[in-house]
Amino acid sequence: MNHQPGMFGTGGLSAQVAVAIALTCLGAVVVVAALLMRRRHKAVVAQAHTEHVTELTRSLLRTQYDYPRPSLADLVQSSRKSGLTIRLHVAGSPQMLPDPVDLAGMRIIQEALTNTVKHGTPNATVVLGYGPGLLTVTVDSPMNGKTPASRGPHEGLAAMRRRAEKIGGWVSAGPYQGGWRVHAELPFR
Repeated sequence: MNHQPGMFGTGGLSAQVAVAIALTCLGAVVVVAALLMRRRHKAVVAQAHTEHVTELTRSLLRTQYDYPRPSLADLVQSSRKSGLTIRLHVAGSPQMLPDPVDLAGMRIIQEALTNTVKHGTPNATVVLGYGPGLLTVTVDSPMNGKTPASRGPHEGLAAMRRRAEKIGGWVSAGPYQGGWRVHAELPFR
């Protein structure tokens, strides 16, 4: 091998080392910038999701103060306007419900749909069953791989149960066929 002086001498090697260090630092800066962008994107998505849930809750709460009060089916329709995809099934003949039962049904649906958005996807199936002296409300939603936290307070579920118990009914909630089901039975005379 024929080595020319200065080609791989101390000066040439130092320049190559300096270039390698500079490229490594540049790569590190690019990686850090990408991680920061990804983190910012997640924060923006989380903020948008929170805003969507808040707007849905406001929309659903507004409907309970409308007069004349909208029907339970109207509540589902207003949820659709808020961006949810909801299939509504009505079993039996819809009838005028006493105010406490109607309000309990509305708030149970509202809470179940809000939880659908928080924990799953913006899709749900709502079944309203009108029987003699009994209203049943069932809300099924896919979980999209997310399971509700098993720890921590479940204020929404507790509020649904309190509302149902106040009028002599009950609510159950839990996993059902790969998704989540809220089922309430609300008696009336």
